[in-house]
Amino acid sequence: MKIFFRNSLLLKALSLIIAFSSFPALIPASDKAPAQSEIYLFGTKDAYTDSQWYLDNDGSYVYKLGSITRNIDSTEGIDMNISSAWELYNTETAHLREVVVAVIDTGVDINHPELKDSIWVNEGEIPGDGIDNDNNGYIDDINGWNFYDNDNVLCHYAEDGTSDPDNDDDHGTHVAGIIAAKRDNKIGIAGVASNINVKIMPIKIHGGSNGDGSISDAVEAIKYACMMGADICNLSWGTKIDNEELYEVMKESDMLFVSAAGNDGINVNSSPMYPACYQLPNNISVTAIDPDGYISGNYGSMIDIGAPGTHILSTIVGDGYKSYSGSSMAAPMVSSIAAMIYAAQYRAYPSDVKEIILQTLKYNENLENYCYYSGIPDAEAIVNAILNSSIAQPVPSSDKRIPSLTYDISYNKSYIIVDLKIKESGGSGFRVLKFKKGICSAESFNHGTTGMKATLIDADANTYRIKLLAAGNYTFYISDYAGNERAVVVVVLDDTVKPTIKSSYTVSYSKNSFKFSLTLNDLAREDDDKIAGSGIKVLKYASGTHSISYFTSSKGTVLKNDGVTASFTVKKEGTYTIYACDYRGNKRIIYVYAKVVPSTAITLKKTKVTLTVGKTFRLSPTLTPKNSTDKVKYVTSDSDVATVNSAGKITAKATGKAVITATTASGISRKCTVIVT
Repeated sequence: MKIFFRNSLLLKALSLIIAFSSFPALIPASDKAPAQSEIYLFGTKDAYTDSQWYLDNDGSYVYKLGSITRNIDSTEGIDMNISSAWELYNTETAHLREVVVAVIDTGVDINHPELKDSIWVNEGEIPGDGIDNDNNGYIDDINGWNFYDNDNVLCHYAEDGTSDPDNDDDHGTHVAGIIAAKRDNKIGIAGVASNINVKIMPIKIHGGSNGDGSISDAVEAIKYACMMGADICNLSWGTKIDNEELYEVMKESDMLFVSAAGNDGINVNSSPMYPACYQLPNNISVTAIDPDGYISGNYGSMIDIGAPGTHILSTIVGDGYKSYSGSSMAAPMVSSIAAMIYAAQYRAYPSDVKEIILQTLKYNENLENYCYYSGIPDAEAIVNAILNSSIAQPVPSSDKRIPSLTYDISYNKSYIIVDLKIKESGGSGFRVLKFKKGICSAESFNHGTTGMKATLIDADANTYRIKLLAAGNYTFYISDYAGNERAVVVVVLDDTVKPTIKSSYTVSYSKNSFKFSLTLNDLAREDDDKIAGSGIKVLKYASGTHSISYFTSSKGTVLKNDGVTASFTVKKEGTYTIYACDYRGNKRIIYVYAKVVPSTAITLKKTKVTLTVGKTFRLSPTLTPKNSTDKVKYVTSDSDVATVNSAGKITAKATGKAVITATTASGISRKCTVIVT
């Protein structure tokens, strides 16, 4: 199961055909026998600025391929107006905040001279102490995390300092360089976002010589990026599999995603590529164009925009540079532009940043009917919009601005929680917050002398909290020291949504027990998965088919749960009923069926493999039928030469030969010969 980085073949006017190296592919992982499916990674005063046609295209550029250098004609003006944007907008001319871009990809060479000063640092972690100092679940994640190997090694080097061919990290390094390569250092290139304080958060999900990986790692990587405060998430890869978990984790995130659309030259409306085709307000899908403005990647109305993605020179592992082509290169162009917007300290949701980019596009007639929006990002137009906007409001000599109130409603067991944040921008200062049940006028609060008090939870942010037992209309009174006041009526809705239960099961190797794993989710709104419900109060199961009343009459086996997961084990095949009830009384039941599906065949990814000492290889067996519930056990003929763990991961120990035998619970075996050199 693999994900392949695939960079397109380019036919230029000079009859120059360039084939770029193949990169890895990612496939979804599953506790059950996985379906075969692929995720594809698509493939100043600086020494090589003349190769960066997308900065300021004057009608030609220098193409570099190894020692080959060629001048290539292009179409003047097919660029993102980067150079002019840099002059107007940089860390010297404007007050700009740090922006963090997560690059979820292969690893990134964090020691590359173009990137080493632009790598994100986890300030909550102490380097090298072997302790999870910030309690985020990852030990010594100083600059990011490697989900492929489950460690903090973010780049793998060969003996000569270039990328390790057994664990190629060039692709992620190339993407990072497009965004953040240091400007005006008289070497290499300049990153598109090098005018601002941008930091790269490297998150590795692809490994090995073929870029093996899993969708489950991608999902965890997105969660990590969100948890650690990334603003933007660059996804220069895709899959033809519509994965619900991937969709949900993106939908629930507060980051802006920029997703590559692929390079197969296909219409994604009929052959979707994910996550580019997820129609989310925080996701921008990008296809590639060449220096003449013509599309060089996938197309269709599910793709938002185009961006430069042909003959893109950028960093690779080991202080080097290489030209790649594909939507993998177009995505970081857009991530860079988005970073410029975030740097202006816009208090905007990701959807707002996306909208700014879409509203300021540079029109390209060649993209008509190929993308939803016929254009590419225009950095100059965006910078002008930022500089001409009222980001910093002046304080008036006389405060006539009424304070404003925003609120969030959440649920905690039997209580409805309302968090309120007060914004006072007039300058006189916030004075009081009171509330009453029902619809009331501001006058009824008698200038804030009547009404109930809320609990202050953050004085610096003017944030308050109230705990309610009942839903309904509530009126909140706010006032400042200049006497400006208002009453805001808030309709506090109850949690009326039934909990959801997702179930899967595994069968023991001896086939005498079934373990059900439950994923629980309790939402307060069916149309908003960011508002959690009151929580799971009761979780039960029973053999057979039953109604809700069966469980409310004190029947069924109670299950322990943490509100998110639970499990139980049964001995017999058959139907089982699972019941959940939340703290607001919403109830749901589901029916599940446990059955042994024996395997009839097993195949291995390879039946012979050669490894050097210390290297690893995963067997990744495929069972027939695909829904087989059989587990697989692995045995080595010589543990001194090669060991194998319960997941089929082989580790070369010493020179010699060993045979690994994989046996299903139904007794079917296949062997893999391991030669260790």
